[in-house]
Amino acid sequence: MGAPRDIDLGGIMVSPFVRDLFLALVILIAVRFVVGRLGLRSMFANPPLAEAALYVCILASLIVFWI
Repeated sequence: MGAPRDIDLGGIMVSPFVRDLFLALVILIAVRFVVGRLGLRSMFANPPLAEAALYVCILASLIVFWI
């Protein structure tokens, strides 16, 4: 499969990690929408902390499994 390559945006080289950051954010927004629609947000004692932890887990999964 090979190592991820830098992304060229108009002559600016962007690390693949930046792409993973934005992809994790998009996934987190989708998960937040689903959790909100199902009414599961009240299950967490501190929802912002749970969202931050979920973001880190999503980001780590993207890096490890390399979509």
